Amino acid sequence: MLFLSDLDGTLMDSSGNVADEDVECIHQWTQKHAFGFVTGRDRAFCLALASKYQLSCEYMITDNGANAYYKDKNVYSSLIDLSEGIQMCKAILAYNLDLFYTDEVGNRYYPISCYGKERLHVFKKKQPSLGLFSDVDLMEYLNTRHFGLAKLSVYVEKDLDLILNQFRGLFKNYEVMATSKDYIEITKKDTNKWEAFCHLPVEDAIFIGDGENDLCILEKLNDTYVMEHAPESLKAYGVCVKSVAEAMNIESRKENV
Repeated sequence: MLFLSDLDGTLMDSSGNVADEDVECIHQWTQKHAFGFVTGRDRAFCLALASKYQLSCEYMITDNGANAYYKDKNVYSSLIDLSEGIQMCKAILAYNLDLFYTDEVGNRYYPISCYGKERLHVFKKKQPSLGLFSDVDLMEYLNTRHFGLAKLSVYVEKDLDLILNQFRGLFKNYEVMATSKDYIEITKKDTNKWEAFCHLPVEDAIFIGDGENDLCILEKLNDTYVMEHAPESLKAYGVCVKSVAEAMNIESRKENV
């Protein structure tokens, strides 16, 4: 049986750490079963997290469903056309928002030429969990890239709902979602975690999540869990639990009945 977990707010806390009890339960689970991540984060981040906690993670859905991996092989991609992505970046920069792109190996690119290195320095202090950024300007990088983009990430410090509605009107042919209280992420139309799941070599799974972008998968799978801090609208789609460990313990008890 495959157990899939969302990361931010579910397996990870706000500092990017995983609780000891969750790590121990995953280690025990993967002695008999499979485990994987389902997240808006990029693959490089997921690999680093799995390595840090020595987690066996054969399945990964990353970039809010833009990519899916099984045993290190990319089995599905849903990418924004490169030329369209460049035009979108130009439109976003007109809003004077912190925009960045993360490539396939975890390099992050910021509009240094537009905003300057000092603003990047300030942004990195606000969002230390993002780690290092490339010295190459975002637009310069995109103009040398040869294939599409998984997602564009925009940090919105205030008026997120207002900006979200404006972006949804501006980018009608794309998926525009608030993935946290201060982030908007943009992906190709119809890109979502469930569509990516359907391309994994598995028919069913257990899933746990906590955000609106998890709804597409929560409403389709039969065996689901929702973190107790999740929005009320999600709680009808799974058993409410305090942690990944609690959900795994419930599943383990089912096996022993």
